[in-house]
Amino acid sequence: MKKAFTLIELLVVIAIIAILAAILFPVFAQAKLAAKKTADLSNQKQIGTALMMYATDSDDYYPLTSFPSKGNNWPMQCQPYIKNFDMFRSPGDASTLWPPVGVQRPTPDTPAGDSRWNYRWSSYLLSAFMSGAYGGNGTYATVTSLPSPANVIYVVLARDDVAPRDHFHGFYWGTPAESTSGFMQNLTWDATKNETKEIKLGAFSGGANYAYADGHAKFGKWTQLWWRDLPKSIYAGSFDPRNEGRTN
Repeated sequence: MKKAFTLIELLVVIAIIAILAAILFPVFAQAKLAAKKTADLSNQKQIGTALMMYATDSDDYYPLTSFPSKGNNWPMQCQPYIKNFDMFRSPGDASTLWPPVGVQRPTPDTPAGDSRWNYRWSSYLLSAFMSGAYGGNGTYATVTSLPSPANVIYVVLARDDVAPRDHFHGFYWGTPAESTSGFMQNLTWDATKNETKEIKLGAFSGGANYAYADGHAKFGKWTQLWWRDLPKSIYAGSFDPRNEGRTN
């Protein structure tokens, strides 16, 4: 006669499996998040390099953004240097605003009223501080206009709920903001938390990856990157083109 497992023995085995699962599942989740963080950092590094190549070929000028012309969308302008739209979708992006399968990406000539512009085509936002049409009307539109490009954040990962666009607005952050616009400050700044509504600040291990204005990319946390030094006219910490080197 075969000896069967007793009920107690089965319960012990099930308990052991449950304990092992409880130990291993968080480890697997952390490993998956670490892989996404690495892939996102790689995306930002390649994008940062492409932006520097663009500036080299454009008399030191950074690319424009989709304001006021949607056809100036910077991911499209940088395609000659990347030739790949896939890297503009971050593995850390869980937004539901991406287009359905089969919808064709708009082109620079697509009319502004075309419904395709209402979808998210990039996980990443470029600093409007450095756009020719924003943030000082071109004051910081060139690489050499920044005192220290290696200390200024240029590309960020958008929050999942940010409406489709290709840029963020550091000059509308803070209380008070550097630029006056009740609508824009409410759209981009959370005064109760003292943080921006535009960036996915905790995408990876309590922080996020950022590409800087000299092309390099690295991980950082909001509490390290957001600060003010008003005697030097620095309103947005490491996101501010006037930042000369302070990092916290």
